[in-house]
Amino acid sequence: RVVCTDRTRTLLRGLRPDFQALIAPFHRRLMVGPLELTMLPAGFVPGSAQLLVEGAGEPFLYAAHISFEAHRMAEEPQFVQAPNLVLRTPYGDPRFRLPSRQEALDRVVEVARATIAAGRVPVFLASVVGKAQEATRALSDAGIPVAVHRSIYQVCRQYRVLGFDPGKVVRFRGGARFNEAVVWPEGLRGSRAITGLKRPTVIWLSGLAMIPDALARMRADAGIPLTGHQGPEGLLRFVEMTGARRVHTVGRWSQSFARSLQRRGVEALPLHREVQLSLFGEPG
Repeated sequence: RVVCTDRTRTLLRGLRPDFQALIAPFHRRLMVGPLELTMLPAGFVPGSAQLLVEGAGEPFLYAAHISFEAHRMAEEPQFVQAPNLVLRTPYGDPRFRLPSRQEALDRVVEVARATIAAGRVPVFLASVVGKAQEATRALSDAGIPVAVHRSIYQVCRQYRVLGFDPGKVVRFRGGARFNEAVVWPEGLRGSRAITGLKRPTVIWLSGLAMIPDALARMRADAGIPLTGHQGPEGLLRFVEMTGARRVHTVGRWSQSFARSLQRRGVEALPLHREVQLSLFGEPG
């Protein structure tokens, strides 16, 4: 069964009303057999959490999306010490020099304005939860009208329920008005609604957009590396903040980042091998 915060459940029920999970607010211990689970704010989206697991030997902390600074679309992140760390590393390779969140969002606005000035429609491909709402807020604050796919519209409504403002958006109903930007699920790049637009410019919001082959596979005209994950420098910073003695890396680039830690004298081990053929196959 899924384990999540009550806020995550609120977000997901906007997309799946039948969504069920074991839930707990931040900082409240949840017992699962002999294990004590405590969720701490990760600072990515409302309800996003790090998971502290106790009751099975030494405690360990699981972390996926991590933000170091508070921002308008999530709770302020909080950090704890843990001797063992399980860490997702989708951008753990040294090639990923990711900009700050604000730098990426400033670029979203710049590209939207330049695209509209050229008489084209900016279409931003993003994850339905998280990056889409950060983009809509940045565009809305800049005075750019925003139309979004129905799934993103539903999630924006849930953001407001939780006290976070994703900006002024309207539901996309076919076509695009003059001066309007479109924010669309990255998984629906090939939908007729987008391919049928007149003079679209497609911009992919993803760390993988830094890789030309991945950008080409997404059939995007441009990319902006907006992501809820950390690059190698941020991951190293997080390991230092937790004081972890042992680190297990998970997912894409797990081996690469584990080697980086080992060179720094940290005991690190990838939990499974990378599959080279799928390096650029999954949006992130």
